[in-house]
Amino acid sequence: MKMNTLSCLAAFLGLCLLPSGPASAQQNDADRAKSQANFASADGDGDGALSRAEFEVFVNANAEDRIGRARQIRRFGAYGRAFSTLDKDGDGKVTGPELSAAAQSR
Repeated sequence: MKMNTLSCLAAFLGLCLLPSGPASAQQNDADRAKSQANFASADGDGDGALSRAEFEVFVNANAEDRIGRARQIRRFGAYGRAFSTLDKDGDGKVTGPELSAAAQSR
């Protein structure tokens, strides 16, 4: 699994919208590291991409850790919408290039 994929997903989930400054920079790093661990844990087949079911596990883990917009996605049951937004080619997986494209558009 590539770290840039995890970083892009973290950006998509709103880490870039957290407050800025020295204290929040440390929090961003901690959240990014936890989000990366959540991604690895959710990626059950280890292919470096998330299926729809894996994506839901990932979002729920991030919601529990209060990372980015994950709590909003979970609260509103917007897993499908978030997943569809990322899965541009409709192959049922969220890949590194798809995550990169989403992060760059924010």
